[in-house]
Amino acid sequence: MPGPIGGLICVAARTGAEEWPGTLDLAALRASGWRPTPFRQFILKIHSRCNLACDYCYIYEMADQGWREQPRRMSGETVDATARRIGEHVRRHGLTDIEVILHGGEPLLAGPELIRRAVRAVRAAVGARARVRVGVQTNGVLLDEPFLSLFDELDVHVCVSLDGDERGHDRHRLHADGRGSYAETAAGIRRLTAGPHRRLFTGLLATIDLANPPVETYEALLEFRPPAVDFLLPHGNWDAPPPGLDPGSAATPYGDWLVTVFDRWTAAPQRETRVRLFRELIALSLGRPSTSEAVGLSPAALVVVETDGTIEQVDTLKSAYEGAAATGLHIGRDGFDAALALPATAARQIGPEALSATCRACPVGRLCGGGQYVHRYRTGSGFANPSVYCRDLFRLVGHVRDAVARDLARAGHAAAPAGRARTPRSKPMRPELKRLTLPEKVFAGLAQGGGGAYAVDELWRVQRSKRLLLLRWVREAAKSRDPAREARARQAYALLADIQGRAPEAVRAVLDHPSVGLWAHAVAAGDGDTDAITALAAAAAVRARDPRPIEVVGGPDGLLLPSLGLAAPITGTGVVRAGPGAPVTIASDTGTVTLPADDPHREAPGWHGLRPLEAEYHGMALRLLLDDCDPLRSAGGEPTPRLTPDEVERWRTVLRRAWRLLVRWHWTIAEEASRTLRVLAPISAPAQGMRSSTVHESFGAVYVSLPPDEREMAVTLAHEVQHAKLGALNDAVPLSRPDDGRRYYAPWRDDPRPAAGLLTGAYAHLGVAGFWRRQRHHEYGDQAMRAHTEFAHWRDAAALVTGTLLRSGALTDEGARFAAEMDRTLRAWRREPVPSAALDRARKAAHQHRERWRARHGDLNAPV
Repeated sequence: MPGPIGGLICVAARTGAEEWPGTLDLAALRASGWRPTPFRQFILKIHSRCNLACDYCYIYEMADQGWREQPRRMSGETVDATARRIGEHVRRHGLTDIEVILHGGEPLLAGPELIRRAVRAVRAAVGARARVRVGVQTNGVLLDEPFLSLFDELDVHVCVSLDGDERGHDRHRLHADGRGSYAETAAGIRRLTAGPHRRLFTGLLATIDLANPPVETYEALLEFRPPAVDFLLPHGNWDAPPPGLDPGSAATPYGDWLVTVFDRWTAAPQRETRVRLFRELIALSLGRPSTSEAVGLSPAALVVVETDGTIEQVDTLKSAYEGAAATGLHIGRDGFDAALALPATAARQIGPEALSATCRACPVGRLCGGGQYVHRYRTGSGFANPSVYCRDLFRLVGHVRDAVARDLARAGHAAAPAGRARTPRSKPMRPELKRLTLPEKVFAGLAQGGGGAYAVDELWRVQRSKRLLLLRWVREAAKSRDPAREARARQAYALLADIQGRAPEAVRAVLDHPSVGLWAHAVAAGDGDTDAITALAAAAAVRARDPRPIEVVGGPDGLLLPSLGLAAPITGTGVVRAGPGAPVTIASDTGTVTLPADDPHREAPGWHGLRPLEAEYHGMALRLLLDDCDPLRSAGGEPTPRLTPDEVERWRTVLRRAWRLLVRWHWTIAEEASRTLRVLAPISAPAQGMRSSTVHESFGAVYVSLPPDEREMAVTLAHEVQHAKLGALNDAVPLSRPDDGRRYYAPWRDDPRPAAGLLTGAYAHLGVAGFWRRQRHHEYGDQAMRAHTEFAHWRDAAALVTGTLLRSGALTDEGARFAAEMDRTLRAWRREPVPSAALDRARKAAHQHRERWRARHGDLNAPV
């Protein structure tokens, strides 16, 4: 095991006081509240050599030649030690999902037994605490049936490096004797994509060469029907510019190359594959965070373990200078938290603070994020520079941003489909939103804590538009999977588009069902099953009594028709028929389920309807569906089993009493709840008290355990409707900047919170304080004292946090304006008198929480 001193001296020599991030003041960062983001991606260099001699390789052909000192193969002991350190990191930070990438060199040279040992060791060390996704990055030459069977056994997904057609690929990716490798790589990909192994294929990684025509290169990659393509800029920096790029010239050769591919990608009549860089830029243009270090400002959360067990930063830094990736740490001596404590790690996690002045002033700086970190290096100033690809990125990002704006404008003014659409390509479903912005009076009303029915209707309009756009992503995602899924998705989308033209209320009722948003987001993220779109079409057909049969695919728990119910026996493929005047049937190999003729929300043999929960008082009604069927309801907490009729009646009783209270004394909350909520999903209660939540992607649902009385039910609705409103508002108006790693004190949580979570909590507790502010005037005795105490406690807590946010610099301009309105409301409430006994109780509770929190976390920010 090497000692730490040599590595640290090497790092210090090149990142000392004269080069950034050697000048980064970690103490000041921590004093400001910043905390590092835990690692979630672990790159294991299980073999340090390669069976190819690619002339652009950053490991073997560029500045850092440290590979020469590495053992050829990672030892079993190093594998086991690495697995233990990963498990330790997962436990310490409470991670629930991590990724392990087997890398090299060429990782397949390590052999099947070491690969099996590595995968099993990591999963055993992590245990059931977190999902462990494992991938391998390979040149494909050695991909044979034994390796593919091993990867199938271990659920290891495979990404292959391929640079285009044979001429383009063999321009650089050669054997040591000068032979090209295209034929062997292509043969390996064909074995991977044939038959049962295709599910393991995650995509192709292609390094751009300006000599390779962009469209021909892209289409050569498409021949293998990859689920995704990742185009990489060749590594270079200001000291050693990449091939064909003159940093002093106004030319943008790489930007032009990528723009040409982007235009070809978007012009296709159907989406042929996902292009990661383009999808990232589209998401950033829509205000969403990035998931890649190549663009955007999201914290980098990856770490490398070299073949000898040394812990390193991202290995592409080896292209900058000797020792650029070094940390001086070793897996046998150090945990991964030691790497989190380094300035070099912080530099890739602090978002806009890591950008040069040029990038911070740039109109697309927050989209491109200064480009890939390694491409910013220049001797003397280190990494505190724009990317050497600055002009190229400006060209590409501006082009994508403008294309997104045009697409949204077209979507907002598209006409509804007419007639019977036979292909979704020619009759796309019509987004209902005319704009992605909100009227100023809606924004102001929400910022003050309310907004009323009009504001909620505007938020629903945003959500409906987003879900329709996501459905188009679902249709495209199915095209990159397999032909059968593509055909089912195409037919289902066409049926939905047709029904929307004739019976828009039927499609709206289905798309408004909260779990549809949750599922569509999962598909867009690459995790969901596109076949569920068949159930959406079937549910709309049932509601519209459309006579056409539709093939549907059930999951392991049955076939869920969103907004209607679950056919429990249907776990495979079935056919739904819903003609007028005839009973709705779902037929499959396991039998036929017939829905109740008069009301599909009732029970029937094999059918679990989503039962209604309704309450009405003084003409105002709350109409919900009790969802104890949908497998996706676990997103909001541990779901209860199917409720008995007696349990359903208990829910109805407490809801009716709570509704009476809200309508009598909290009219605005009642109005907003009736417009916001569609579904109540019962979840299991904790050992003490109750639990509730909302999920941003599942707008319209509240997840809650059975409350003890109507007051708790009423204040829970007030709390969760605030959460839902703010999440929906964020889709139209981003309120917080990308997470820069800082964490803050929240008086309602035991853990430090990021700025976005802090704002969400403050807004929710603004609603809670408002509830008790009114309720205290309608209570007597002990209940009155409790109401006064709750009001004082939560108004002060929300005010404390709002002040923290306003001073943090973590909010967007709109977010700061929003928080300022919250602060104005809370300042007025803090001037309202509260009985001294109640005020004393509130302050005592707040003090006790702060002291417990301080004992565990220390002072993260000044207001604590």
